[in-house]
Amino acid sequence: MKIKSFLSKLENFFFHITPPFYLTAVILGCLTVLPMLISPYIDKKNDEYKISLMQETMRLNNLSLEIYEKNKTITDQQTILMTDYALRQCSAKRLSSKERIELASIITEQAKLHNLDPLLIIALIQVESTFNPYAQSHKGAKGLMQLLPDTAQYINKKTGQGMPENSNLFDTETNITLGTAYMEYLLNKTKGNLEYALAAYNMGPANMFRAKRENRLPKAYSNKVLKEYSKLQKAVNAVYIAQN
Repeated sequence: MKIKSFLSKLENFFFHITPPFYLTAVILGCLTVLPMLISPYIDKKNDEYKISLMQETMRLNNLSLEIYEKNKTITDQQTILMTDYALRQCSAKRLSSKERIELASIITEQAKLHNLDPLLIIALIQVESTFNPYAQSHKGAKGLMQLLPDTAQYINKKTGQGMPENSNLFDTETNITLGTAYMEYLLNKTKGNLEYALAAYNMGPANMFRAKRENRLPKAYSNKVLKEYSKLQKAVNAVYIAQN
């Protein structure tokens, strides 16, 4: 009797606890299957988010580029106007407003391209030709920046300017393009020493280095350009200070 009673109680115990076991098993099964069921949905949402994020990043990049280009244009225009103002402080003041702006645009563009200050180019032109595009020296140097044809051809090939041979050195843009390329070349050759670069521009790099070695480097030309350069810097700085 005792055994039957024990077995009956045991049967009742298992009868009562079995449903929770089954329920637990079902819940665990659902929890196992659920991620598999919703995974494609989550992956789709992740993909949509990634695409949306990429599109937003591209939009912001394009917006940044647009702002940069606008600021760059504004900066370039401001530089051109300041270059035009500097031109009015020297012999270029005799040019018409249209001619001066065109000249300022060329100088600004080429100075930027060759890592030079536009004011330095203006000072060089003032000393070399007083802004006479048809100036020619007794040695055959031509145009605004007084380039010798051989020097112009050499610098054209050396710096890859892509100008045709025997380019017209009386053409303003051609002359300034090659002249600024030559000045950049000389600054690199003299390791950024502006005084030596100007002396080399005037007498040729080989003669400049020889005179320097012999301690007889002439300074008259360099000082003349540097004085003009300093005058232009002061004039432009005064405008900046007045504007701010």
